Amino acid sequence: MKTTKTYETIIKDKYLRDKDLGQLRPNLINLTRGNIRIVCLNLIDENLSITDEKVFKNYFKNETVHDLRRQVEDYDIEGFRPIYNFLKGDTETIQSYNALELIAVLINFHPRPYNYYRNENIEPKETEATETTEATEATEATEATEATKSLNYVSDLENGTSTIVIKPKNKNFFFWYSNASIASKILLFSGTFLLITLISISTKHILYNETRWMVWQDDHYVEVAFDSQTYNINELKLYKEDRILHFREISVTCDTIFFDKNGDVKFWYGKNTDKALEYFTALGLHPETGKTLKPITKYMIDTHICKEPQQ
Repeated sequence: MKTTKTYETIIKDKYLRDKDLGQLRPNLINLTRGNIRIVCLNLIDENLSITDEKVFKNYFKNETVHDLRRQVEDYDIEGFRPIYNFLKGDTETIQSYNALELIAVLINFHPRPYNYYRNENIEPKETEATETTEATEATEATEATEATKSLNYVSDLENGTSTIVIKPKNKNFFFWYSNASIASKILLFSGTFLLITLISISTKHILYNETRWMVWQDDHYVEVAFDSQTYNINELKLYKEDRILHFREISVTCDTIFFDKNGDVKFWYGKNTDKALEYFTALGLHPETGKTLKPITKYMIDTHICKEPQQ
């Protein structure tokens, strides 16, 4: 029976499995509350589905701010602690339904949300067993059927689905397995393990080589191939053309024109890991700290850039 508890369990299982396989976004593999916000902002930039956008709005609901991205940027990362504790295993359950749905979006769990998961029909009807006509064979037939059933259940959790019942046409496997030599059984399991390993490696190769990545270099982002040996996992970010073309760190002086003709800001600022102010050409997250940049103000210009207040 599908309940919110089974929904919670299967989402947690997918997170742990994808983490082991390296199939999560880098910021979710190296999980922090700040990285959870970064992934949320990345998903907004990648265009959420209508259903996923509703999940975000329910979680980040802010009556005073209507822009979804701004809601995420203004959200206190301390609010992510229940999600962090749940995924890290510090807590066995998560109380907030909206938080659970947000996790489902972050790790791309399907089917989501819960009402889709609950109503999905994934268990085909089984055909009735043929009745035996000889009473002396009834007990043996029942035992064989039960033993065969144990081999016919295959878990398909790759896409977050429940157990599927499969009835193979060839029923000779159970007979062969029961009578096979130990060497044959070892060979069977060794081949199966090798196949699973090759599939896992291929999956990782496709994931990391078909996805485009970028890293911060000096004062701008550059596109790179995924390479965990060359780059720290926190440095690798999903490629965004807008960040490559328009997001740069600049040096400013008292002579810099900080506002356009309409009075709108042209630059944003934030502190690096050394607490030094840095200035950027677009709104976003600081490349080092992951904190949301702030728009330049006359106060900041007067107190941190110009020795004399601008007239």
